[in-house]
Amino acid sequence: MSGFNTESRTKNAVRISAVGGLTQVMKVLLGFFYRSLFLRFLTEEYLGINGLFSNILQILSLAELGVTTAIVYRFYEPISRKDTLQVGRLMNFFRRVYLAIAGIILALGLLALPFIQHLIRDSAEVPGDVNLRLVYCLFLANTVSSYLFTYKFSLLTADQKNYYISLIDLAVNLVRYLTQIAVLVLTRNYTLTLVLGIGTTLLINYLFSLWITRQYREVFSVRETLSREERKAIFDDTRACMYHKVGATVLTGTDSAVLTKMVSLAATGLYSNYAMLIMHIQQIAVQLLGSLTASVGSALQNMSRTDYHKLFRKMNFLCLWMTNLIVVGCYAAIDDLVCVWLGEKYVFDRSVTLVLCAQLYLTVSRIINNAFINADGLFVRDKIRPLIEAAINLAVSIVLARYIGIAGVFLGTIISSLATIFWREPLLLYRYSFRRGVWDYWRMYGAFAALTALEIAGITLLKTRVFAFGASWLLVVAEGLAAAALVVAVNTLLFFRTEEFRYLKSVSRRLLNGVLRRG
Repeated sequence: MSGFNTESRTKNAVRISAVGGLTQVMKVLLGFFYRSLFLRFLTEEYLGINGLFSNILQILSLAELGVTTAIVYRFYEPISRKDTLQVGRLMNFFRRVYLAIAGIILALGLLALPFIQHLIRDSAEVPGDVNLRLVYCLFLANTVSSYLFTYKFSLLTADQKNYYISLIDLAVNLVRYLTQIAVLVLTRNYTLTLVLGIGTTLLINYLFSLWITRQYREVFSVRETLSREERKAIFDDTRACMYHKVGATVLTGTDSAVLTKMVSLAATGLYSNYAMLIMHIQQIAVQLLGSLTASVGSALQNMSRTDYHKLFRKMNFLCLWMTNLIVVGCYAAIDDLVCVWLGEKYVFDRSVTLVLCAQLYLTVSRIINNAFINADGLFVRDKIRPLIEAAINLAVSIVLARYIGIAGVFLGTIISSLATIFWREPLLLYRYSFRRGVWDYWRMYGAFAALTALEIAGITLLKTRVFAFGASWLLVVAEGLAAAALVVAVNTLLFFRTEEFRYLKSVSRRLLNGVLRRG
């Protein structure tokens, strides 16, 4: 792999999806195995600590301020021209910015250290062998170190070589999990497990960063940096991205903190199991859709607005179909999966599961919207919205958590999304990218949302009448297959005559062929 990518956009997308989907499934299985052993030797309070500190460090990562989006967005055009010099200038600037960010996060993290104890509602919940400040410092070190090397991975993304990132990520997770499992089984020491897991991750990321440097020797041999005008343009865009970064961080990074403070550390531990499953589901969806921002950015350089809109409709149909399948399947099987995997005491009330699935639908259904908005630089036109969304989410989540408990935290996220980004993203795309009316989008979205609600009702009936027996792995598989069969049958019946359905079949066939060739 030397030089920039010269493969076709379709071939890149299929390869990214095939490799990304397979590696993500393997990561899910690794995560299942590790979480099972973790809870066999430790308790949900330890998981609660993991969830809490991960969220805190996510908030501290606000220091990045969205500069990654502002820089990566600028890679697409010079890569399409094979302009090694300009890409090298961008990477030099990127490296300097990330070193500064690492220093800022370290400083902010150390300033927060004295207040860590006060984030837990009941200090008696903290296991006796855990030094909270030491564990927090380990999480902080892990976050800071990630900024030293992984900025280079953005070059692979912009060059439509995300499949290498998928393989790298799988390697990192495999070695880290195996190391942590060995330490956990031998010592049952939570802190030592963290130390070796973080050290292993740091070493492997460093080695892979050296590998990327060798693959793009010409890019990394450039010593020049960007002009003052180019740096100013990036910082202008960064101000727009900053609002998105703040909003997204508050939106996704405060749920565990609110749960810990308003409910309990154990509730955060319970949620972390569902959060891990849902996170993996979302990541599989992103991988199967091909991490398409780079492909979309490439298409924008060569397509008319009409063709660009047709591409969006096809990709959005694929995204909504996948969202429909994922959410119905998740609702059907996730509670029984947690029950058979960890035990009945780790299962949420059904109403909480329904709320989490609604939140999952709103998130996954936006993957293609987000790819097109980032590729076209439309984030600069939507600066204030993320702050409004974050404020609504935090306020509503705290109030609802007080009155209805766990479900209230996630209802806050749903309400804030419906009030802002839900309608704002398609409006921006259709007004500025496609330059046409937005009702075309809502007809398709409304059809799939209605189908999802009806299919969930059908699955609920099946679970009551057909699958009403004790949880088992066989039951989980049967529920997942029943959900998939219902979605595919109903959706095919309704959409098989459409152009978008033919596109779905074509992509599925290419993806399957790609998987089989790599099998």
